[in-house]
Amino acid sequence: MNSLSDEKKTLRKEFRRRRDSFYSQLDPATRGLAFRRPPSPLAKLIEQSEIIALYNATGSEAPTARLIEYLIESGKTVCFPAVVDGTELTFRQVDSLDLLVSGYRDIAEPGNNCPAVSPDLIIAPMVAFDRSMGRLGQGGGHYDRAFEKHPKAPRIGLAWSVQEADHIPMQPHDHSLDMIVTEAEIIQKAV
Repeated sequence: MNSLSDEKKTLRKEFRRRRDSFYSQLDPATRGLAFRRPPSPLAKLIEQSEIIALYNATGSEAPTARLIEYLIESGKTVCFPAVVDGTELTFRQVDSLDLLVSGYRDIAEPGNNCPAVSPDLIIAPMVAFDRSMGRLGQGGGHYDRAFEKHPKAPRIGLAWSVQEADHIPMQPHDHSLDMIVTEAEIIQKAV
């Protein structure tokens, strides 16, 4: 392993710990209210988009259940990631969370019967982020490859504020985000 990979591995461990600790201290009501409705800059992007890729939050990840409800109520096509052959992330339309099945690494994802779609907007989970719009994911590169495959889709990161790092080391294949939404603020790429 090279030093950059080691640094990312160390950051993942630390920020998962921070996220888990923060999340465990939140009462259920606060958890339920967080990320309930998108803030105006994100709402504007949603309004301009038809097909929106989102993840089904697990564990201490920033919750998406209320945002999923909002998108469906707004008449948007919602799609979720599915890992194909262990490397490629594809997005499949889902009309109900009941269509999610256990997939790659036992993560819930759309079954093969759900149609593949090309998202206009991608809302991604992350382990950590920085003010330069750097994103640290799980380490498989799935979202970076998806960002490459859908270059016109704005890339939005959803995270808890405690997931902010001073610096996320970026490699040539890493893609920065266009916006980061936390329970405390919105960080946008400088125009």
